[in-house]
Amino acid sequence: MYRALLVEDEPKMREGMKRIVSWEGYGFLLCGEAENGREGLQLIEKEKPDLVVTDVRMPVLSGLELMMEVSGRIDCQFIVISGYSEFDYVKGALKFGAVDYLLKPLDEEQLADALQRAKRRLDREALLPKSLPSHLSASGAVGDVIRYIKDKYPYNITIKDIAGQLYMHPIYLGQLFKKTTGVYFNDYVHQTRLEEAQRLLATTTKKIYEIGLDVGYKDIDYFVQQFKKRAGVTPSQYRSSVRGCMP
Repeated sequence: MYRALLVEDEPKMREGMKRIVSWEGYGFLLCGEAENGREGLQLIEKEKPDLVVTDVRMPVLSGLELMMEVSGRIDCQFIVISGYSEFDYVKGALKFGAVDYLLKPLDEEQLADALQRAKRRLDREALLPKSLPSHLSASGAVGDVIRYIKDKYPYNITIKDIAGQLYMHPIYLGQLFKKTTGVYFNDYVHQTRLEEAQRLLATTTKKIYEIGLDVGYKDIDYFVQQFKKRAGVTPSQYRSSVRGCMP
């Protein structure tokens, strides 16, 4: 059973959300509620919920500001609630990793669908391998990005493509990735490719340009440039040095 928390400044809205669906029936146990963003942040830090359902416009701290405060520090999913007049703003703003955006007035089907989506994402994260360093587990989304890079590095991959699959805004996902890992997305992609290039240089007889293609560089000059930038030597020099050390 996952734990959920409500952050909504309208008491009737909070009561309605608690009663409109069977939370436990969708795999969630309500662990608290807050009437503004600041109170919500304190409660999130205390309860460490798996899911937070928050209004986008609240006193003291807005729903989007709340998500920014939490991101990279506490691993939880968000469902954002918005009024009709705010919806275009929410869609155009950074999608701070929200599972879904719901329009007021809420109905049972809306909330039920969002809870099912949140549960699927949480279930998926629960099944992900734990070789992942502890400091990267602060965000399930960052873990997803890393696994995607490890799997797809030979291809042309962008943060925009990955963000679309995670229902997140690419700018926010890039910021979250840098904040969590300390490395920019593109730099991490290069790092992953060049680590594999080093392995291939040391263990195979493939030509330099073939290895460049294998790890995702179609331009051999660019491959050599990136390799030297990170390794301090050219691929040929690296291969010679590694083989010279072999017994």
